[in-house]
Amino acid sequence: MNDHKGKKILLVDDEPGIRKILRLFLELDGFEVYEAVTANQAISVIKEEKPELVILDVILCGQTGFEACEAIKRDTETKETIVFLFTALNQEHDFREGERVGCDLYLTKPQNPKEIVSKVKEFLNNKQTSNT
Repeated sequence: MNDHKGKKILLVDDEPGIRKILRLFLELDGFEVYEAVTANQAISVIKEEKPELVILDVILCGQTGFEACEAIKRDTETKETIVFLFTALNQEHDFREGERVGCDLYLTKPQNPKEIVSKVKEFLNNKQTSNT
C-alpha cells in the first residue's frame, strides 16, 4: 500500500553522502524529502514544512540531535512528529539519552537504507492506524 506518497521526511545529517543515499531511497518510495545540516536548520524546517518524520543525526555542529529531539518533543506544535535518532553513538548511556529525550527509534550507523525506509513506513503506518 502506498499511503505514504507525498509524506514529508526531514533528513538531518552533516554528512552529505548519508543525506544523498537516504534521500534517494525515500524518494524512490514516494516520500517528499527535506534536508538540514544543523539542529537549528532542522527546527526551522520542521516549523515551516511540518514533516511527519525526522531522521536526526546526534553529532551535529552546534546543538546536538539529543537537544533537537528534546525541543521537538517538548513543543506542542511538533511533539507528534516521529523522530528517529540515527547515529554512530552506540553506548548504553547513548540509548538511554535517546529514550530520555523522547526519540521514537534509535538507529545506529551504519544501517541499510532499505531497512530505514522500512522502519519509516512501519512508524507512519502505526501512527496513521492509531489516529483513525
